[in-house]
Amino acid sequence: MVPITTLCDTSKGHVIRSVDPKTSMRVRASRLSLVIFVSALSLMVGCTAVPRKYLQDADSTLKFSWLAAYPELYQNRLVVLGAVIVTEEVRAGDLWLHVKNRPLNEKYRPELPPSPSDQEGGWYWIVVKKHHTLPSSYHHWADMTVVGRVIGVGPEKQPLLRLIYARGWGMKPEHDGVWEHSVDENYPPNTPPALIGESDPFQERQF
Repeated sequence: MVPITTLCDTSKGHVIRSVDPKTSMRVRASRLSLVIFVSALSLMVGCTAVPRKYLQDADSTLKFSWLAAYPELYQNRLVVLGAVIVTEEVRAGDLWLHVKNRPLNEKYRPELPPSPSDQEGGWYWIVVKKHHTLPSSYHHWADMTVVGRVIGVGPEKQPLLRLIYARGWGMKPEHDGVWEHSVDENYPPNTPPALIGESDPFQERQF
């Protein structure tokens, strides 16, 4: 309840209401804090490159150099990586992307590795199901943030991922895009027999 002082101006027959200055300042400060909080929350949500549902299940401790060295040990692991598309080809109806890894910053934006020979700057493969649903702008993505599940070892013994989610960053804002693989819960995706490796005791739920 805000204290209000009522003053009567008998000379003009007016009634003047005034709010205690200290109370008024507290009310304004409270409202300002609320505005700042809501603005900050909206900014964080709007700038998130990866949906929280994936971050909760992804292995945040896994380094790409470990995955590149022993991809079979991380079978079915959900990972979040940065990527630059180098080549692409269609195999058995699926789009295969050969990409170069890019380390991610704290906002999950891809960055250049410290040096060209850095261990975190290796290569891997991405299999895209239903690739016809990819936004046409993906050809203009300078780099992308990838959520994928490790499904085995690809050509040149490089890690092979099935794409779950991608956030593309274009050279121009109009080229930015997002893609997410939709899964029919009645027909969960299966790993091709030729790619099945050692089972992972820490397997997360499937997307």
